[in-house]
Amino acid sequence: MIALVGLPARGKSFVARKLLHYLNWSGVQCKIFNVGRYRREAYKHVAAASADARAQTGACDADFFDAQNERAAELREKVADLALRDMLRWLDENATDTDEDTDLSAPDISRHSSTSQTPGILSHGVKLSFSNHERIAIFDATNSTDKRRKWLLQECTSPDKRPGKPTGVVFVESICDDQELLEENYRYKISNSPDFDGMTQQEALSDLRKRVTKYEEQYETITDDSLSYMKVFNLSTKLMVNHIYGRMAKELVPALMSWHIGTRPVFLCRPGQTISGILTDGEDYVARNKVDPSDPRFLDMSSRTKRKSLRGDSLGPNGQKFREELLDFCYDEVHSFLFKRASVHDMAYTGTSISGLDPGSHGYQAQAAQENEGPRDPFPMKIITSTMPRAADTVNWTDYEFAIQQMSNLNPLDKGDFAGMELDEIRKKNPSWYERLERNPYQTRYVLDPCAPTYTRTHTFTHCLTRRTL
Repeated sequence: MIALVGLPARGKSFVARKLLHYLNWSGVQCKIFNVGRYRREAYKHVAAASADARAQTGACDADFFDAQNERAAELREKVADLALRDMLRWLDENATDTDEDTDLSAPDISRHSSTSQTPGILSHGVKLSFSNHERIAIFDATNSTDKRRKWLLQECTSPDKRPGKPTGVVFVESICDDQELLEENYRYKISNSPDFDGMTQQEALSDLRKRVTKYEEQYETITDDSLSYMKVFNLSTKLMVNHIYGRMAKELVPALMSWHIGTRPVFLCRPGQTISGILTDGEDYVARNKVDPSDPRFLDMSSRTKRKSLRGDSLGPNGQKFREELLDFCYDEVHSFLFKRASVHDMAYTGTSISGLDPGSHGYQAQAAQENEGPRDPFPMKIITSTMPRAADTVNWTDYEFAIQQMSNLNPLDKGDFAGMELDEIRKKNPSWYERLERNPYQTRYVLDPCAPTYTRTHTFTHCLTRRTL
């Protein structure tokens, strides 16, 4: 279980959503239990007879979070307990015994595994199939006092309360002392939280600041080094880690370090169309030709022969046209992005990356000229390609010379016995293997494939990609 810690508007829910998407993408069953939603639902029933229209919707003002408000404090404790019970029930569903090499004595979030084939759905609608993977819950609440955190540990790890079902707990505390970032967080929160529906922006900001003050009066940062915890400062600038063990926990550390709070475009592109110069009609006739895809001789070939002829290393006429169009596309998109983010360039040096830009890109060309650093890219863009010649040729623009980084992780996988075949051909040849691929694409290997599975290689590349600032 990952328990978030922090004052309101410190980015806890942002971290929770990022963790959810990342873990789901990694093939791990993950679910967020947001105590605020439980609280609004409970308060809506309590305030059903109230004359306050906002209270009837479950919205709570700053006074609700006053430590002296005993009735509200009691309700907050009840909803936290309700959310925790739901979370533990979800963790226990289809739970199986842990692996023999799992260290049950060390706090580790990789405790629960599930053999169920439960599909997960990402925000963009892609379904994932989980098999033999961990199940991780995210407890999204302020958890702002030592008392509350000790209660969570007791409920999750006590052998008396959870006999035979120990649940490791890792705390992730979000700390923010960057005033500009805080103001941005405040504006985002009042625009998206149901607690501020029906308020003007000024009223909502005032109420939120009062709420933060109420929490600050009783807030206790994590100081107990016997706990497993991570502290994230200003969402991206610094990370403090204490007693973090286990494979999944170690994967979370680089993820938390590499996330950006600003937007930046990332484009994925296939290489341009190639012509191999070696054509075959399937009847043992081989000729060395450079045939344009619009040539009638090319159009008369079988679909399999056409595919083979387009697997060369050099770009053909269509590939060259695509290369020039790609440059125009990148130029327009990058400059459009720079223009949209110009209003926040003044925050490029806060260390938060809120502008979505590398701080070094502020005054990009002028700075390069002043420091005489030598040639720089024509405009700020990071290009990463596979080591295949056709990939590098696709971004080899004559008038613009960009630094290109090549990564073998992007190379096509060795298909083993299926070499040279398309997926539709593999499905006909080996339907049982293709069914496994559809059911569990992360772990299914090609037959006699000496390389790592698709999941491992794309996972490694994504870590490399997320650590880079575009």
